Amino acid sequence: MRVTLLGTMGWMPSDRRETTCFACRLGDDTFIFDAGTGLRRLREPAQADLLAGDGDVHLFLTHYHLDHVCGLAYLPGVLPGRRLVIHAPEAAVNGVDPFAAVTGLLRKPYNPRDWEDLEGITLEPLSAGINEVAGHRVGLRPQQHSDVSVAYRVDDDFVLATDTRPDPETARFAEGASVLLHEAWYNDADPRTAQAPAELLPGYATHSEISAVAEIAHAAGVSRLVPMHLNPLHDEDYYRALESAARAVFAHTDVLPDGAVVDTAANG
Repeated sequence: MRVTLLGTMGWMPSDRRETTCFACRLGDDTFIFDAGTGLRRLREPAQADLLAGDGDVHLFLTHYHLDHVCGLAYLPGVLPGRRLVIHAPEAAVNGVDPFAAVTGLLRKPYNPRDWEDLEGITLEPLSAGINEVAGHRVGLRPQQHSDVSVAYRVDDDFVLATDTRPDPETARFAEGASVLLHEAWYNDADPRTAQAPAELLPGYATHSEISAVAEIAHAAGVSRLVPMHLNPLHDEDYYRALESAARAVFAHTDVLPDGAVVDTAANG
């Protein structure tokens, strides 16, 4: 499996990085995870293979914060004429009715057309545990964030864990997977972290520190850690230092640019 990093930033896009979105081709179908501004990259020629053919597109949402769902407004331009299934956690997972949440975003006055007027799009809620989607085992578990988010696991290939505090249960969820894509919002050892506006620092408690993330990767026994959902208040020098801090705990860590492709088979 090859996972393309369409958006590796959290909260706000930058000149180099869009907000959270990842995609992979599975047979004739395409799996997309989160709909941040990175969703727009599917229009770029470099990503044409991800949407080749006429298979279904499955879009998995981790939660409804706007930096993860703003790309829903791009769907008619990015996926014209394609069959799209949106997957979101059922209400028993996060206390939010997925139909109300998604249709609430895709309606006037926030969207030019209402959900009912969009063709070829359906919504299928997912439960905690193992779900079968297009012949693949998709695991789902709730995480600890300001609003409940979920982590996804696709077969034994990769785990996506974003917008969460460090959680030992993530290591158990990711055990045996090839690649862990895990948010890394800050580095405690970097003095530049404390330069963030004071009113934002309490919010760091709902995100993950890089050394703790590296410990999770080590405990899970994954082959590779790819930090993502990076903090837009910092720059590429900060991310390189963050990568170095992680490698001191888990050597197989790589902070990658948008557009990079992670081959899970090469890491398994």
